[in-house]
Amino acid sequence: MPRHVRERGSLSVVEVERHPKNPIKVSEIAARLTGLLFSTPFSAEIINAPRYGKVKMPTLDLYDRTTDPEEHLGVYKAQMYVQDVDDASYCRYFPTTLKGVVQSWFNGLPPGSVACFQDLADRFVS
Repeated sequence: MPRHVRERGSLSVVEVERHPKNPIKVSEIAARLTGLLFSTPFSAEIINAPRYGKVKMPTLDLYDRTTDPEEHLGVYKAQMYVQDVDDASYCRYFPTTLKGVVQSWFNGLPPGSVACFQDLADRFVS
């Protein structure tokens, strides 16, 4: 239940008490507002896929288009493969390996347009 409401600029912030057996549910209005504040090229299936426990962040140089994209992709896939994670995790962690114009490229992909890692990988190397 709401604990209290406070104003932050033009937004009202509702603080809630968390109860371990009752997860917080986000109303449809709040979900739509969140969508306006943050959009992603990932499909709903990727966004809503269950999260695995601990996933170690890939340790490779951030890709900025000055090296071979196939090599970057190969190193990334090798580091993710040993963690035994699902396709959604491959997708969700890949943008963390990008910077500069390549990060802008990723952010510019149409919302919901990436349905699987192979789709993202194909776009990345083309």
